[in-house]
Amino acid sequence: MSNLIMESKYFTFWFEHVPINHKGNVIRVLKKFGNFLEIQGFVGELNFDEFHGSRNKPGTFLPIQEKVIDQFVVYLRDDCGASKYVLYNTIVSLKSFFGFLYDNELISTHPMQDYPNPYYYRPVKNTALTKDECMQVLCYALKKDPFYRYEFLLFWFMIVTGLRNSEVRMLRESKINLYSRRVLVNEGQKNASRVAYLTPALAEEIKRFMQQPQYALSERSADGFLFTQQGTSATSLRKVIRELCEGSGITHTVTPHDLRRTAAYLMQAGGMHIIEVQKQLGHKILATTLRYTPPRI
Repeated sequence: MSNLIMESKYFTFWFEHVPINHKGNVIRVLKKFGNFLEIQGFVGELNFDEFHGSRNKPGTFLPIQEKVIDQFVVYLRDDCGASKYVLYNTIVSLKSFFGFLYDNELISTHPMQDYPNPYYYRPVKNTALTKDECMQVLCYALKKDPFYRYEFLLFWFMIVTGLRNSEVRMLRESKINLYSRRVLVNEGQKNASRVAYLTPALAEEIKRFMQQPQYALSERSADGFLFTQQGTSATSLRKVIRELCEGSGITHTVTPHDLRRTAAYLMQAGGMHIIEVQKQLGHKILATTLRYTPPRI
């Protein structure tokens, strides 16, 4: 039996270049999607870049839109009785397929770039540190190094700003405005550039830190990174955080990403609106932020 998707140039290229262990679920979804397009009356050679006829400009065409995916999902849910798990895997598979086509320049736009997937909930283990644990680590770091206070500042900075591992490592002095207490995050970030905010006390600690003779005499790179002692690798930062927490008496492993979750928890506990938490963390969609702030048990 013919199928629009399975007989297309897109499927042929995808099938030839994707490892066999990644094909099974996607093929099943693509078959259903091809059948759906035929039910909708689609005829002719499949061209995702010229999929919709333009109402404003007769004779011209538009790339495939998100609404087609919406219609397909509704069809599976309402007409076929698909479970939430099936719908979840359908969206994952189609997003993977279109992402592959886009990355290989077979299509000019990715119709599912930011497509949401609300059909399957993955429980989140809350790995945020408590307020008491944060104080425990800060006190230990201060006793360990009461003068230069490098690790003390690093830990405090991460649980206030919520910056990612890469964002912390790539943070330059020139991106910090201590007067306005704002940090420009435009290196190492996953999404668009953003501004993160400091507390007044943290801004004062950064100022004190940068005025220390040891800071001026340290191996400063020409690029002016603020945190250089741990080097430039993600592994080295993880090691600093792990050993700092272990030394303070915390028995479970703590990662830099756990400190990002901790920042979200502290902001929420302090009464900050969830939208402001989202902006501080740099999440593209609110649903991601909500996964960072589950109720503590």
